[in-house]
Amino acid sequence: MKKPTLTQTMRYVVQWGMLLYLASISTTHMYRWPGTSAGPLDAYCPMGGLETLLPFVTSGQIVQGTNFNAILLLGALTILVLIFSGGFCGYMCPFGTVLEWVYKIRKLFWKKTVRLPNKLSSALSYARYGVLILIVLITFAIDTELHFAHIDPYRAFFHFGREMTTELWIVLGVVFGLSIVLERGFCAYLCPLGGYIGLVSLAGFTKIKNNGEKCIDCKLCDRACPMNLTPSVKLEHHRCIMCFRCVDACVGTKSLQVSLADKEWR
Repeated sequence: MKKPTLTQTMRYVVQWGMLLYLASISTTHMYRWPGTSAGPLDAYCPMGGLETLLPFVTSGQIVQGTNFNAILLLGALTILVLIFSGGFCGYMCPFGTVLEWVYKIRKLFWKKTVRLPNKLSSALSYARYGVLILIVLITFAIDTELHFAHIDPYRAFFHFGREMTTELWIVLGVVFGLSIVLERGFCAYLCPLGGYIGLVSLAGFTKIKNNGEKCIDCKLCDRACPMNLTPSVKLEHHRCIMCFRCVDACVGTKSLQVSLADKEWR
């Protein structure tokens, strides 16, 4: 494993900080140690805000298992994405961090990199928008509870083996199996929250730009991307998690640059 750049080191620190924070909340809620308290996991996930937003706006109902704080969290996430685009996924999502490091550990023992053909990968990425729409509409149609909680891999993992069902074990196995073979496979193709972030990030201020005149077509940026993107050919910002691994890989010509509100800062 290569020595990480300063950017990646900072990213790992943020990732693990968020992961440990959520893990502490989860264990406090699940095990209810004396003198401690914490709300359910759904209260700390913006996806709960997405699921309860339509029922709340149309009828004032809060979907069981969530609360108004989830809507506030969704609003905060939206502002964050408008500024930093997909950076939440690359830096702050605790489940994405787990899946990324599962793949890194796999690479220690099986070094083969599996990448889908570009066109297939791009087409499959739209599946997460379908998952997002399905969850939101079904929850809106039957606005009483979180109908997909029994197959939620985020909830399954952070329950640390408690309150698990056969369905949750199967879903968790499929998600981890996919992420062992394909780096961030769940994030790239199935994550509904990632779908929402992808849509909002189209209007995000932070972008990665390719100066084609400097590019020597070495494809190092393509090989570095954990989301199976090809920044040397086309920058699909709705799929980018702003991890900046492609920018770090482009050390020779520096044709890839990060811009904030159309002003280059790296």
